[in-house]
Amino acid sequence: MKNFFFITLFLSSFLNAQSYYKKISEKNINTERQTVAKNFIQDFLKKCEDKNYSKFQNYNLSKRLEMFFDKTLEKNCQKNNEELGKIELLNFDSAYLNKYSENTDPYELFVFNAKTEKNPELKYISVWIYQDQNYLSGIVITKEKPLNPKKSNTKD
Repeated sequence: MKNFFFITLFLSSFLNAQSYYKKISEKNINTERQTVAKNFIQDFLKKCEDKNYSKFQNYNLSKRLEMFFDKTLEKNCQKNNEELGKIELLNFDSAYLNKYSENTDPYELFVFNAKTEKNPELKYISVWIYQDQNYLSGIVITKEKPLNPKKSNTKD
């Protein structure tokens, strides 16, 4: 039994070490980026609710995110509406720094609590922001915090 406890303890610490992110302490969270993330989520949800698929104004979007929205904003909004219903942004949960970008082009992950009308399993809306000029690089709605990339079973 004692060996089982140590093996469990070792495995849990090993799995935590595999995270791509480290949590930013509350006192070190950049409030400007946190506000940008919150406002962007609110604007994204409002655009979908109003069926306004125009370009985002007043935000620095990475080229990849901008091209993604140009091609899929309407489709994603419609899919979210059908599958999730009304999405409500609740409150800020936490912020993380991507450990592997720290010495090159650092970006942070801002996680907010959320509620969806049709799928109560989905609890988080997260936004990635580069520290350099607050460029937004992604947004996702998930049931868990997106701290580790999932391996895809599909092949290209």
